[in-house]
Amino acid sequence: MRRLRAGFLKIVTGIGLMLTCGSLPALANDIFDYQGPYTHASGGAGVIMSRSGAAVLHNPANLWASPTTDAYVDFAPTNLKYEVTTPSTTVKPGTINVPILPLTSVGGSYKNQTGPLSFGYMFVPTGIGSSVKVEDFPISVNGQYQSANINSTQKGFRFGIGSAYKVMSNLCLGFSILNNTSSNTTKISVGGQDFLELQNTSSSMHLAVGARYEIESLGTLGLIFRPSTDMHYTLKIKALGSDTQSFYRRDYRPTLYGAGLLSKPLGRFEPYAQYSYERWTPATLYAQAPTQAVNGALPVEYLNTHSYVLGSRYALQAHRHLSFAYSHYTKNKGAGIMDGSGQVLMQGRGAQDFEALDRTHYTAGLEWNTKPADWLIYGSYIHGTAESPENTPSAGFYELTALMVGLGYVSK
Repeated sequence: MRRLRAGFLKIVTGIGLMLTCGSLPALANDIFDYQGPYTHASGGAGVIMSRSGAAVLHNPANLWASPTTDAYVDFAPTNLKYEVTTPSTTVKPGTINVPILPLTSVGGSYKNQTGPLSFGYMFVPTGIGSSVKVEDFPISVNGQYQSANINSTQKGFRFGIGSAYKVMSNLCLGFSILNNTSSNTTKISVGGQDFLELQNTSSSMHLAVGARYEIESLGTLGLIFRPSTDMHYTLKIKALGSDTQSFYRRDYRPTLYGAGLLSKPLGRFEPYAQYSYERWTPATLYAQAPTQAVNGALPVEYLNTHSYVLGSRYALQAHRHLSFAYSHYTKNKGAGIMDGSGQVLMQGRGAQDFEALDRTHYTAGLEWNTKPADWLIYGSYIHGTAESPENTPSAGFYELTALMVGLGYVSK
């Protein structure tokens, strides 16, 4: 599933949707980047806390975080609810409710006990062809809000491989490649009649380099760098009974810098912290409107983002640990910009744009270490909000609530 587009997309002149051209129940990239049992249990601190194959996504140098070959499976059923309140007092808020989104990933790592190299892999299904229906969602037609019904189907996956090299006993360097493939179909009807059908297919590659350095007097430091990525899409549009038209779209993933620190144990506590910075501006690509030949391609009002995770593990017994974490992520888009005549100059956030909300995560987990495997049970409550003023392209109040409960298994 790909990241959802921002703002009111102009389907034909005078017609806009407070939707995106992607699959409706999909999430932003960052919730599918938020993978692996140790990362989930630590509130998203994957730069320093990821292990096994999930390190390919967060910090490939962490493939050497454990000294033995391993494999993992992680299953995290998640309840999601998006709500958008428009400026119109005659249209009720639009709600997109996904009762169970099964966030799942599998992977592993291989270590040569006599050599400095470690290899890892991971697989994340991001859609299996399931269909989600949304009723009475607000859209804007010629400036007037109406309620629409939406049916969306998604297929997709992410697959990553990586390697870590142990330069010294306390220093590891890593490199990873991730492929993201997705396809989705969204059908929209108004008043019982077909209004719009969107088909989207994409495939992209993402690179990352990382480091892991153990400091004897302090703890372990993790670093990650991910360069910006040009992502291309094929978009097919069938609107208002017209013939299907195909367009090529471009999306943008930012440059990412991240650092994390896992402290040496302080009594029973083992604190950790992570900070990440995503450089979205100046974005080099545009979110292109489907009728770009008529309306032109409009840039998105991107914002650079910051995120941090603060947490700690707590030793209950020699092989059992609790963990608690507080995480905060700032929004990556503004409300958009209009000129004095009411024309859109820059697009803003969209109805399901996960990354375009200020988000707070509260996480608790339990880790149980046995000789053959580690077991992790965790839960997270996520709340996000953003508000766009009335005179902006994405005018309205946006809110997300999510509850994630998961189980992870890591063999040794």
